[in-house]
Amino acid sequence: QKSGCFFSITTLPPSSTMNMTTHDTGSCHVRKEIENVITNQSFVEKSHPLFWHGRIFKEGSKNASLIPPLVTWESNCKPRDDHDTVDWLTASEYTDVDTVMNEKLDQLANLLRLSRKTVVYSGAGISVAAGIGQASRGAGNRRRNLTTTAVPTLTHHALSVLAKKGLIHGWVQQNHDGLPQKAGFPQEDINEIHGSWYDPSNPVVLYSGSLRTYEFEWMEKEAETADLALVIGTTLGGLNADQVATKTAIRSLKKNGASLGMVMINLQQTPHDGKASLRIFGTSDDVFSALLPRFDVPIPELVPIEFNFSERKFLVPYDENGKRSSSVKMWLDLNPGAAVKVVGHNIMGAKQPSQRHIGKDATGEVKRWNQSTMAVELKVKRATMLLGFWWLEAAVEGKTPTIPVVNAKPNMAVCT
Repeated sequence: QKSGCFFSITTLPPSSTMNMTTHDTGSCHVRKEIENVITNQSFVEKSHPLFWHGRIFKEGSKNASLIPPLVTWESNCKPRDDHDTVDWLTASEYTDVDTVMNEKLDQLANLLRLSRKTVVYSGAGISVAAGIGQASRGAGNRRRNLTTTAVPTLTHHALSVLAKKGLIHGWVQQNHDGLPQKAGFPQEDINEIHGSWYDPSNPVVLYSGSLRTYEFEWMEKEAETADLALVIGTTLGGLNADQVATKTAIRSLKKNGASLGMVMINLQQTPHDGKASLRIFGTSDDVFSALLPRFDVPIPELVPIEFNFSERKFLVPYDENGKRSSSVKMWLDLNPGAAVKVVGHNIMGAKQPSQRHIGKDATGEVKRWNQSTMAVELKVKRATMLLGFWWLEAAVEGKTPTIPVVNAKPNMAVCT
C-alpha cells in the first residue's frame, strides 16, 4: 500500500457535492489514490484489526486509531433463528468511539462526493426508530405495532436530502413501509425488492413466494453497476438482494476503478464486514445527523412531506395496461366508488394468505382517501390494498415505467 495516500493528503471541500463527471482534476486525483488503497487491500478476516473499521480506514490520517467499537448491548444469541450464519456472529451491538466515528464520517463524506453512482441497500434497522419491528434480535427492537401510520426517521429524511443534492442515485430497500417516499425520496428511484404495503401490484413477498421480475432485474442491474453501495440497517443474512452489497464490494478489488466498494452502517456485525471499504458502528440516525453538516446541510424537520390534491382524477401518460406511453394519455379516476384493476401484478407470486384467492383479474374499487396512511384505499376481491399518494405525483409526471392501478374501463385521450 502507498503510504499517506488517503483523505489526509487530499480532501474535497465540504461544498463539493457533484458526481465525478463534473469533478475537476484534483477530485480525479483523490479518487485514484482511494482506488489504489482499495485494490491493494484484500478482504480481511475477523482477526484482522481492519475488520472493525473497513479496508481503507488504516490510511485515514496520520492520527487514525484502530480502537474497536464499544459493546452497547451484549447477546450470545444469533441475530435471527431462521437464518444460518457464521459461528462467531451474535446479535451483540456496538458503537464506534467518538474519535473513530468522526474519522469514518469524514471518509464517508469523501466517498459520497467521489462516487459515480451510489446505491443505498437498507434493511429493517433504519425503521426501528419509527416504531416498526424487525425480525432480527436487538436492543432497540421493541415492537410498537406501527405499520402504515409510521412516520419517517431522520435516516429516511437524510437520504432524501442527499438524493436531491445528487449524492444518492438509487435505493434498493428490503422494507415495505413506504417511509422513504414519505420523506420525499422519489418513487422512480426506489426498488422495493420484497414488495410494498403501498403498491397493490407488488405486495409483500413471503419467503415461499417469488419476487416480481421487474424489481428483480432492476436489483441485479444495481448490483452490477453501483460504484458505491451504502448498506444500512441490515445483517446481510443471505437474501438474494444482498448481492447489491457483496458484488459492489467484490468489484472494488479490481483495477481501473471498478468500484469504491461498500460502506456498511449497522449496530451489529455481519458475515461480510471484512469486505467493507468502510465499516461504521452506530444507529443510522446518529450517523446521518453527524454526516449532514459535512455537506452544509441542516438537520431536516422530521415530518412527512405533504401531498395536496385538489382533484381525485388525473391525466397520466400511460396506456390501458398501465405502461408509460408517448402516444396516449389516460384519465385515472380515483374518486371513491371508481372501478379499478391492478395491472402487471405479482399477487399470485407474493403468496400473501389474504390475497391467495386473487388471480390475474384483480378488479375492485376505490374505497376512500386516507390521510393518516397517506394512501388511497382500495378493495380488490375483498382484500384491502393501499396506493401511496406518491404514486399519483409520479404518474402525472410519467416518472415510472408502469403504474400499479388503472380504471376497470380505461378512459383514453390522444396526446396533443
